[in-house]
Amino acid sequence: MRKELYQALKDRLSRLIVADGGQIALASEESIKQLEEAGTPPEKAVKHIGLWNRQVEFIEQEAPFPMPAVFVEFGRISWRHQAGGLQDADLTVGLHVLTTALPEGYDGAEFHLDLLDKINACLHHFEGEYWGSFKRSASIPCHDHEEILDNTEVFQAMAYDDSAVKRLVKHPVPPQLVSQTD
Repeated sequence: MRKELYQALKDRLSRLIVADGGQIALASEESIKQLEEAGTPPEKAVKHIGLWNRQVEFIEQEAPFPMPAVFVEFGRISWRHQAGGLQDADLTVGLHVLTTALPEGYDGAEFHLDLLDKINACLHHFEGEYWGSFKRSASIPCHDHEEILDNTEVFQAMAYDDSAVKRLVKHPVPPQLVSQTD
């Protein structure tokens, strides 16, 4: 379930593009494909998406990833067991949104705030096979960096995991043709 959710978040957030005038917009997969085929790929609003592992602790000493960046953090999950191996839980996902304070060509503070709002709009009611509708529940600013604007946007949803459910596997059986002659 987490792998599927992580990939779906990456796919969804990668559709945020910088449109004309520096505005951030959520583009459809089809329009991005058309632009790429025409030789004018759109500028991505999020340049890097990864799993959270406290990447910002030493960010002033080294910059191992391009920005703006979003890191996905899965919060503690307390699973409830249902019948047959199915589980559900209230899921909390934190998105660590990092931008440089003065990105080239944009007003850094306004771009950062716009990106936070567009991420919320992009993920509001976002749902999939293993999770229900996403809703933002908190925004947590971090003021520990000089050149980096850092916010964590927290989303909640109901999650479902069927990885322990035993699957019925059907094996093809070749037909037994018996010809009887009298």
